[in-house]
Amino acid sequence: MPEALILGAGGFLGLHALDALRALGEEPRCGRRARSNVLGLRSRKARMASADLDDEASLVEAMRGCDRVLHLAGHYPRTSLDPATATRTGLEQSRRVLNAAAAAGVQRLVYVSSTATVAPNPEGLSDERHSYPSPPSHGLYHALKWQMERLFLDEQRFEVRVACPSGCLGPGDLRVGTSALLIALARGMDPPPPDGTVALVDARDVGQGLARLLLAERAPKRLILSAENHRLHELLCSVAPRYGVPEPSPALSAAEAIARADEEEARSVRENRRPALSREIVDLVVHGQPLSARLAEEQLGLRWTPLSQTLDALDAWARRLSLIPSAKDQPPCSAPPTRPASSASSPT
Repeated sequence: MPEALILGAGGFLGLHALDALRALGEEPRCGRRARSNVLGLRSRKARMASADLDDEASLVEAMRGCDRVLHLAGHYPRTSLDPATATRTGLEQSRRVLNAAAAAGVQRLVYVSSTATVAPNPEGLSDERHSYPSPPSHGLYHALKWQMERLFLDEQRFEVRVACPSGCLGPGDLRVGTSALLIALARGMDPPPPDGTVALVDARDVGQGLARLLLAERAPKRLILSAENHRLHELLCSVAPRYGVPEPSPALSAAEAIARADEEEARSVRENRRPALSREIVDLVVHGQPLSARLAEEQLGLRWTPLSQTLDALDAWARRLSLIPSAKDQPPCSAPPTRPASSASSPT
């Protein structure tokens, strides 16, 4: 009997997609690389198959007997310092996935892209109709995601649908991606945020959206999954009382944030560590625009978890892992201290 395969099943969104598919009665096959973390998959007793984006034969074998594939494993460059290599890797891996799907007889593939590919709408909220005519010049992440998305949208051998989730928050973000600034704030740190707009969504809602997009007989070819739009600095100020910490320093201008991220990425390579402030995050914020996900609501019946509930779930998970202090160790949230104005110029 035909079944589904999830590429990137062990990641943040992959595990939420697995849970959502199971809730709909599906038991998907879960692709994994030889050296990937599979603790989440093992705890769920998931059926796993070897699938390496650098090995097309392994992809064909993993997809054999599957009529649907959910691809969450697109290349994610650690830094923006080597755009040529990152672009080549991302496009080569994407072509292997497409060729393997065609060879295995896959009928439908859902590729998880990014709202970085959604162009601004000068008249209001951006939606699925707004797309850049060529790779955006905002930085490596935007340009690479646009080129990879274009490859999938141009596929003719089988049906492809593209999902564009915005910044995902919620439990299970082991790599601490979108939630990095929130967790830093909760720990009393003060990384000055870039000045710009963030569109956010609960990762569990994205899992549901991906599951429905994969299974629905009829669905849009390109779909935004996003719940709320916020100015980043205002959002961080509003949640500071939750953790009993000072409001963050004033936001950095786009030029300041980009320069700081470039310096931090170069330092992280020299020191062989993850950058404290990545260029990707800065580019997403300073070039962010408010989004509309009305199509997902109308076509797939999705409803979005309020941000307060998402933060409750994120906090509970992060406290279990000691990523943020326990509630008893934090001061009352009614009157957080005020951070000195001079801290705005402190280094990250």
